[in-house]
Amino acid sequence: MPTTDIGRRAMTAEPGCGPRGMRVGGRVAPLGVPGTAPHLSWSVPGGAEIDPDRGFRVSVAASRQAVESDRDLAWATTCARPWTVYAGPPLTSRDRRYWRVTATDRSGRPVSSATAAFEVGLTDPGDWSATWISAPVPTYRRESWDPCPYLRHEFDVDEVGTARVYASALGLYRLWLNGVELTADALYRPGWTDYRTRVYHQTFDCGAALRPGRNTLAAVLANGWYAGRLGLLREPGFYGDRPALLAQLEIDGRPVASTGAGWRAGHGALQATDLLRGESQDLRQEPPGWRLAGFDDAGWAPAEPFAGVTPPVEPQPHDPITTYQVHTGRLVHEHARGPAVFDFGQNLVGWTKLTTRCLPSVELIVRHGEILTPEQLVYRDNLRGAFQEDRFVVPDAGPHQLATSFAMHGFRYAEVWGLPSQLPHHNFTLLPDTSIEAVSVTGLPGPVGEFACSDEHLTRLAANVAWTIRDNFLEVATDCPQRDERLGWLGDAGAIAPTAAYHFDVSAFLAKFARDAADTQGPDGEIRNYAPAIPPSSMRPGAPGWSDGFIRLVHLLVQRYGDLPTAERLFASMVRFLDHVDRANPAGLRVNEVGADFGDWLSLPERDGLELHPGYAYTGAYSTTPTAIVDTAHSYRSFVQLAQIAAWLGRDREAARLADRAAEIRAAYRAAFPLATGGVEDATQAAYAQAVGYGLLTGAEAQEAADRLRAAIERVGHVTTGIHGVEHVLPVLCAHGHADFALELLLRRQMPSWLYMVDQGATTIWEKWDGIRPDGTLATAEMNSFNHCALGAVGRFLFEHVAGIDATETTWTGEITVRAAYSAALGWARAAYDSPAGPIGSSWRWAGDVVEHELRIPATAYATVRAPAGARLVAAGQGGVGGTELRLGPGRHTVAVHGLVAP
Repeated sequence: MPTTDIGRRAMTAEPGCGPRGMRVGGRVAPLGVPGTAPHLSWSVPGGAEIDPDRGFRVSVAASRQAVESDRDLAWATTCARPWTVYAGPPLTSRDRRYWRVTATDRSGRPVSSATAAFEVGLTDPGDWSATWISAPVPTYRRESWDPCPYLRHEFDVDEVGTARVYASALGLYRLWLNGVELTADALYRPGWTDYRTRVYHQTFDCGAALRPGRNTLAAVLANGWYAGRLGLLREPGFYGDRPALLAQLEIDGRPVASTGAGWRAGHGALQATDLLRGESQDLRQEPPGWRLAGFDDAGWAPAEPFAGVTPPVEPQPHDPITTYQVHTGRLVHEHARGPAVFDFGQNLVGWTKLTTRCLPSVELIVRHGEILTPEQLVYRDNLRGAFQEDRFVVPDAGPHQLATSFAMHGFRYAEVWGLPSQLPHHNFTLLPDTSIEAVSVTGLPGPVGEFACSDEHLTRLAANVAWTIRDNFLEVATDCPQRDERLGWLGDAGAIAPTAAYHFDVSAFLAKFARDAADTQGPDGEIRNYAPAIPPSSMRPGAPGWSDGFIRLVHLLVQRYGDLPTAERLFASMVRFLDHVDRANPAGLRVNEVGADFGDWLSLPERDGLELHPGYAYTGAYSTTPTAIVDTAHSYRSFVQLAQIAAWLGRDREAARLADRAAEIRAAYRAAFPLATGGVEDATQAAYAQAVGYGLLTGAEAQEAADRLRAAIERVGHVTTGIHGVEHVLPVLCAHGHADFALELLLRRQMPSWLYMVDQGATTIWEKWDGIRPDGTLATAEMNSFNHCALGAVGRFLFEHVAGIDATETTWTGEITVRAAYSAALGWARAAYDSPAGPIGSSWRWAGDVVEHELRIPATAYATVRAPAGARLVAAGQGGVGGTELRLGPGRHTVAVHGLVAP
C-alpha cells in the first residue's frame, strides 16, 4: 500500500500551551491517595508547539517553591510519552508533593505546566488514634424501622492550621463540621469494597469549617452495602448487622478529635434507609441544631465501641460519587384519586427532590421506575426486590423540600402519592407551587469524548451509551442500577470498557474495580463472575467472558492509560487465574471449570426450536452459540492480552510463555471449529464475529468468516449477538469489505436494533434487544433492565469506524489510526476525544462526490489515515500529494477523499 508521510506540521502556540490535565492515579489534585508508587499523567493542549521528540521532564518536590525553582527536588525523571510512574523516595502518610511537567517547544525553549499537587492519606494502621464506634441497636429493629445512628462530638481548638479529617465507615456516612457538610461532594462514602478484605477512607480539607474555640463533628450512618440489602440476597446484613464510623480530625498532622470515648449517639428523622428498598423519613423527629456546638445531647446515649470484625483501612484510590445534573420533572398524569406521575426526560441514577405543601397527617410516598404502565403508573415489576420507594412524614403544612439522604434509585419516572390537591374533595389536581426534580449522580470525571452525525437518532444513540456508562459506573461497573442486583458483573464491564474509555477517563475507576475483581480470587486461582464477591453461592465462579473480564480491564488500563502500577500489583493474580484455566483445560478447549457458563448471554435465536438458557429460563434469556466456541475464544484472548501486559511490564520470559500458550489454544480452536470452511453446523453470528474480532482467524480465513457472518445476518434479517458477540459484529464487517452493510445494520430502525430502542424513547441502552416489543408488551418482567451497558459496546464503533478515531495505540506509540466508514447514508459525522495524549478531533462531510475530512492531531501523536477500498486520499496544502494511506503529524489537517460513491 503506498504511503505518503506529510510529517509534523508547524502550529501556532497558544497561551498556556504547556502540559496540562495533570493527574495522579487518574485523579486531579487528589487528597488522600495510596502511598504506593502513583501513576503520573498529563496531556498537551491542541495548538501547543511542543517538540515531542524531546520528551518531557517531570519534577517532584516537597514544596511548591522547590518545584518551581527546580531546586531541592525529591525526584525528577524524563520520559518520552505523556505519563510516567513515580519512582522517588517512598511516600508515607500525610506526605504532600508538588509536581510539574516541562516540555520543549520547537525553538528549544522550555514550556512548563502549572504546578499540581497530591497528598497521601493514612497508609499505616498506627496512624489512627480513632477507634470504630457505633450506636446502640434499637429494640424491635426491622427493615421498615431501623433508625439511622446520629453521632456527634464537641471539642476545643486553640489555633487553626492545616486541617484534615480522615473518615470511613462500615456502611455509609455523611459528616459535618460545625454544620458544614464535608461529604457534600463525596456521596455514598466510603463506597463499596469487599468489607472482609478492605475499606477505604476519605480525606477532607476542613480548614474552612474549623474555628478556634468550640467545634462539633457530627455524622449520620446508614446500612448501605455493608448492612443493607445487597445484590440478589433476600435479607440484609451480609457483611455485618449494623454500621460503624471511624473519623479523625488532625491539625498540622496532630489528632485533635477522634471517634472513641466521649461521642454521643442518638436518632433523628431517618427512620430507615436502604439502597435497594428506599428511605423513610419522619421530619417531626429531627433534633434541631444537633450538628452545631451547644446542642444538648444529655438525653443521647454514649456511642458504643464497635464489636464486629473491622477490615484494614486504606486511602481511597478513585473519585467519589458526586451529583451530576438536576432534571426538572414534567407532569405526565394526575390520577383521579391517586398519584401524580412525573417524567424527568432521562433514565438516570440518583434521587428525587420534591418541593410542596403537605398534609401533615398523610404519609407522602414517592415510587421510582424506568417506564410507565399503560395506565400511566410507574412500572415496578422489573425491579423485583428493589422497591425504590421513599416515604416522608412532615410536622406541618410547609412548604417543604423533601429529599432522601442515602437512597439511590434507577429511574426516569416518579409516582407521588399523598400530595395535597387544589380541590380536596374532588379529583386530584396538583397545586401550582408543587414541583419535583431528579438529581442524577456520577462516579466518573467529566466527559472526554463526544460523537455526533447527520442522523439525529444515531447521535442520540451515542448519548444513550454515555448515560448508560455514567449510570452504571458507580463504585463498581454494575449490570443495571435499578433492580435487586446492581452487581459488578465482569463480563458486562469487559465488553463496555473500551467504549467507556472514549466517553470518560475511567482509569481511576477501573483500577479500583480491577482490584475488586482480584479480591474475588479463590484458592485455586478462580475468579468470580462479579465483584465484590457475594452469594448466591449456587452460582459457580469462573464463567468464561465474565471471569476473563478481569484480564480485559487491566489490559485496557495499561493500553489506554499506561497504568503499569495496577498491572504490576495484579499481575500475579492474573497469572494464577489463567493457570487455573489451563490446568482444567490442558488440551486448550475451554470445557471444564466454566462455572455458570453464560456463553453469549442474551443473544437471540437464529432458528426455531432453540431452548432458553439452561437454569435461567425464568429470565427469558438465550445463549445460542455453542459454549465451547465462545469459551475457548475467551481463553485465547486472555492469554494474548496477558502476554501483552507482561511485555509492557518488561517480563519478557513470561510474555513469551503466555504467547506460546495462546498460539496452542488458537491451533486447538481452529482444529475443533473450522468456521471458515463452514464445518460447524450450528455456527452463529457471534461465533463468526468473535473468531475474527479476537484474531483466532486471520487473512483469507478471516475474510471467509466475515462473509459467512454477513450471510448469517442476511438469513435472519438482523443482528442476534448477545453480550460477547455484539462488540465484534460491525467492526468485523467493516474491516472486511462490508462497511455499507455494517452501516445499514447500525441504522436499522426495526426491532431488534439499536435505533429501535431510540425510536421507543430510550435514553439509555436496554438489557434486551426486545425489552419492549412493537405492540408495547415486555419481553419479561423478571429480567428486563432499560439501563444496561453490554449492548452499548457499539459505541466504540461510532468513534473508531463511523467518525474514524482509533486511539487504541496512541498512549504507547503515538499513533492514531483513521479509517472512517464514509457512508452515503450519512451527510457528516464527527467525534472528539480528549485522549491521554491530548485532544483528538475527526470531522468529515460530503461535498459533492468528495468527502472532506478534517483532523486534529495532538502534539504527542501522529495519524495514519487509510482510505476505503477504491478511494484515494489527498491532503490539503500538500501540492496534490496523495495515496491510499497518509501519515499526518501534529496539528490540523484537511484530507479530501476521492473515488467514493456519493449519496
